[in-house]
Amino acid sequence: MVQRLPYHRYMPVMHQFSASRVVIYAGDHLLAHVHVLLRDGRECTVELDTLNIVGRVAPREIRAVLSWIVSNRAWLNEEWRRLNP
Repeated sequence: MVQRLPYHRYMPVMHQFSASRVVIYAGDHLLAHVHVLLRDGRECTVELDTLNIVGRVAPREIRAVLSWIVSNRAWLNEEWRRLNP
């Protein structure tokens, strides 16, 4: 079950991890993706269709996040379409 966390200024938090959080910006650019914000201030995007990571974050650093994205991909795509009509 997915728990919706609070919204933060046009970027709803989809999931909170101990060292990161997954957000979707409203009115964002195309290809459906999520932003992964790390506690140390780094950020990357993960494309929902390909899981391509764009940014200065290694896949091993967000392994749990990638697994969660795969498990919740359909819901994340729905949220992407809702926030980015």
